[in-house]
Amino acid sequence: MEEPNFNNLFKQPEKKEVTHTEQIISPKEWYCCTQLPQGTVDYLWECIERAKEKNIDHRDQLAGNISKSIALEDPNDYLINDYFSAICRSDLRDKITDRIHESFRSAIPTIGGDTFDPYMNRLWVNFQKKHEFNPLHDHSGMFSFVIWMKIPYEHEDEKQLPWVKGSGADGAVGNFVLLDRDLRCHTFAMGKHMEGQILFFPSFMHHMVYPFYTSDEERISISGNIAYKRRQGG
Repeated sequence: MEEPNFNNLFKQPEKKEVTHTEQIISPKEWYCCTQLPQGTVDYLWECIERAKEKNIDHRDQLAGNISKSIALEDPNDYLINDYFSAICRSDLRDKITDRIHESFRSAIPTIGGDTFDPYMNRLWVNFQKKHEFNPLHDHSGMFSFVIWMKIPYEHEDEKQLPWVKGSGADGAVGNFVLLDRDLRCHTFAMGKHMEGQILFFPSFMHHMVYPFYTSDEERISISGNIAYKRRQGG
C-alpha cells in the first residue's frame, strides 16, 4: 500500500499573532512561553494521531521514567518555519543570536562562507501516566521546547494530597521545573490552563517533570530539539 502524502493529510495552521511571555534569567539563560492558536493545537493533535499509527518507540532517548513515548513528525515544518521564526523576530532575537554565535564560535547565518539553517533534531510525544516522572536532565541541539497538549489534573488539587499538604513538596508535585545555573527553580504550575502552551528555552538548561497522583488519565506533551545544519549548495 502506498504511503499517504503528509501534505494532503495535514493543513497548515492559520497564521496568527501570538503573545510571548519572555523571562530573562541571565545573559545566557532565558525562556519564552506562548499560547498557541487553536488551529495549531488541532494540527498537532493530528500529528499525534499519525504518530500513534506509526508507533515508533522513543523511550531509549528519554531520561525519564515514562512508559510510553513515540517519535513525532511535523510534516509541514510548522514549528520551525512559523513558530521558531516568530521567536527569532521577538525581543529574544539578540539572546537567540548570542546562543547561536556561542555554539558555532562565529557568525550566523554565514560561517566561512557557509550558510546554516535550523532543523528539527528530534521531535516526540510523551504519554505520562500517574506516578511517572522525568528526572533532572538537559537536551541535545541548540534550543528545546515542550508543548503541553493535555493536563488531566490541577496543581491545586495535587497540593491537597495528605503526603504533600504542608510539606516542602507542595510547589513541585505534578509540575514542570526549569533550573538555571544558580540552581534556582522556575516552576510552571500544571493544569488545564497550560494546555496549548509552548515553552521554549536553550537546550543546555536542565529541567524535570514531577509525578502527579490525582488522575488516571495520561498527561500528553510534545518535546523537540532544534539544531543547525549547513545548507546544501550554500
